[in-house]
Formats: sequence, structure tokens, C-alpha cells
Amino acid sequence: MKRILLVEDDALIARIYARKLEDAGFRVSLAGDGLTAIKQIPIFKPELVVLDIMLPKLNGVEVLKFLRQQPELKLLPVVVFSNAFLNSLWEQITTLGVQEIMLKSSVTPPQLVQIVQKILSRPAAASPGPTEARAADLTPGKGPKKREPAGALAAAPVLPAKSSLQNESASEFRQRISRDFIEQIPAITAGLHQVCREFLESADVSIQLLRLEDLCRKIGSLTHMTSMTGWYRLAQLSSAFEALLYELPLKPGALNDCVRHTISATVTLLADCLGRSNQADEQCFVPTTVLVVDDDAVSTRALVITLDRARMVTASVSDPFKALEVLRQNSYDVVILDINLPGMSGITLCEEMRKLPLHRDTPVIFITSYTEFEPRARSILNAGDDLIGKPILPIELTVKVIAHMLRRRLAPRTPPR
Repeated sequence: MKRILLVEDDALIARIYARKLEDAGFRVSLAGDGLTAIKQIPIFKPELVVLDIMLPKLNGVEVLKFLRQQPELKLLPVVVFSNAFLNSLWEQITTLGVQEIMLKSSVTPPQLVQIVQKILSRPAAASPGPTEARAADLTPGKGPKKREPAGALAAAPVLPAKSSLQNESASEFRQRISRDFIEQIPAITAGLHQVCREFLESADVSIQLLRLEDLCRKIGSLTHMTSMTGWYRLAQLSSAFEALLYELPLKPGALNDCVRHTISATVTLLADCLGRSNQADEQCFVPTTVLVVDDDAVSTRALVITLDRARMVTASVSDPFKALEVLRQNSYDVVILDINLPGMSGITLCEEMRKLPLHRDTPVIFITSYTEFEPRARSILNAGDDLIGKPILPIELTVKVIAHMLRRRLAPRTPPR
């Protein structure tokens, strides 16, 4: 019986994945943090490690570094659970070497079983070295290139089952998990609101960081659960939000009023979406189209790169009058406007844009300086638009764009005039 070490800090998620692996004939041991994983490896002697990257005590990258520094563990196969929006970690992961990178927002337990079976069924001599495996499928800084999703592989040898759940179809598994998940939604939303409230009300930075860590862990669990149940838009938002919460403690001074507003608004939206469990989610994404209107060339380039990395289709214009012409001719899902534009302010441009049939309801995110955030926020946010302060945190902008796409999908459309 092949041994699998599953390193995942969420106990419920770990049990779901472990159960599927055990039903496929594997012996599974669990580790809830990176430090425990390192201590457990020489005792359990796994033949493959399934490793979450966002872990307490030692993160997944640090665990990988430890493994690759040990001669006897250098070639130990590793399958990584990663976050599509943590671009900074992709290069580190691929350089250290893994057999497969699976995105939290798209992987299911049956897919994980199939990946593990495929890797362990390879002859030892034919097994790719860890530094080259899947490296060709990744673009540094952009995550994986387009390819078949993890789990959509040729059939691997099926190991003897331990229970009838091995014969459970993907749709049956999803229905079962979905039922269990829906029952937990009231407790999940209450937990999100409570941790977010404790974060916002605390003036102690150390308490704020602890609550951010708690919230990040809860959102990571939500990403897994929503992907398992087929709530793909919600999984996309929670995945981006998890990446934002993970990055904030690493950026001193990033916890400003703008970011606090983003956290509060995103938790509220996620809770609202969870309360609509009877609504079917999109099964296939149409690419999100975004127009950026900013006369600062450096800022515009940074925004476009950020949104391109999130797989959005982005256009940019520096002149507000030209932007108005572009808006007359083209439909966009989200428009990002600098407030201080030459010749016409972003607010005036927005007012003119609202007169166009194509853009009466299009979400607008205004760019302003941090010092202007509070006075601007009182007038702009009440009107239903959004605001982000300079210097812009790229992952925060990504969260805002995805959130507005989701909010727009849920809201009733304005009837034609």
C-alpha cells in the first residue's frame, strides 16, 4: 500500500481529500502545518507528498526547500496545492521542483486521486526529475499556460477500492459534498463576519494580523469547498481574496482604509453569494474585459500587467475624450478610471459614460491618492461605484474587479429605456 502525506491546515478539507485517497487504496497520514510535515516525513516515509503552499508555522515553499536540501528526499514526488493569484510563488515552486501544481480553485478530490495514481504508476527510471516536471507548462509570473486542467488525464491504473465510494461518480460526489456544504453555510458566514468584525474593530496591529491569518484560513477553506461543489465564480473570488489576505502581512503599511474597505466589502459579498445557494453558477467563464483610463503611463502599464496575469482582456486609453469614444463603440465588463485626468475628471467621464446604453450599469473603479480616499469615498461609494487608493496593491485591484463581475451577475439589470 503506497503511503501519501497530505499537508493541509484545514481539518475538514484534509479529511475529504484523505478519504478519497484511502478509498483508492492509499495509506494517508495528515499534517496540519509545515513544521509537523517536516517532522513526520522521516517517520512515515511517504512515497508522495500532497502539499498546500499556504500553511501556518512553515509555508509550503519552506517545506519544499527542506525536502530538496536532503539527499534522500531530493527526488520525493510532490503535488502542490497553490493559489492562481500568488504569482510570486510560481517561480519558486517550479525552481524547487514538483511533479504537479494543482489550483485550489479548480481541483477536486477525484482529480487529485487521478494525478497521484498517474505519478506513482510511472516506473522509477521514467519518473521526471523534480526540477523539470511541469516547468514547461508554466510562464514565470503568470501561472500555468493554457493546457488540460489537472485531473483531465489519460486513465491511470485503478487500485483496489476499500469502499463503495470508489465507484461514486463525479456528479454524485459533487452532489454529496454540495449538500454537506450548504448545511454548513450559516456557520461559515457567521464565522466570516465575526473574524472580519474583530479585524476591523481592533486597533492593535498584532491582533489585526492574527485575525487576518484566521480570515485567510477560512477563505482558503471556502476556495476548496466552492471548487468542489462547482461554484466556480465564487471560487475565483475567494481564491483572489485569499491571496490578498496572505500578502498583506508581508507588506508593512498596506493595511490602510482602502484595503479595510476592500476586505469588508468582499466578506459581505461572499456571504451574500453563499446565501444564494439555490442559484446555478457559471460552468464556463467568458473572459472579463476591462478598460483602464489613466494618463500615467507607468501606472497604466502596471495595471494592465496585473489584470493580464489574472487572465483578463485589458485595453488602455490615456485621453478621457478618446476614452468616451471607445466606450461608445465597445462594451466592457469593468472600467477603471483615474479621478485626476487632463481636460475631464474621471467623475465627469463616468457621468458621461452612464448616458451610453452600453454602460449604464458597467462597474467603475476610481483611482485616487490615499490621502483623498476618505473624502472621495463618502461621495463615490454611496453611488455604487468603487475606489482604490495609490499606490495600488495589484492583488487588491484583482479582487475588486472579480468582485464587481460577480456582483453585477447577481444584480438585476436596468431595463432598456
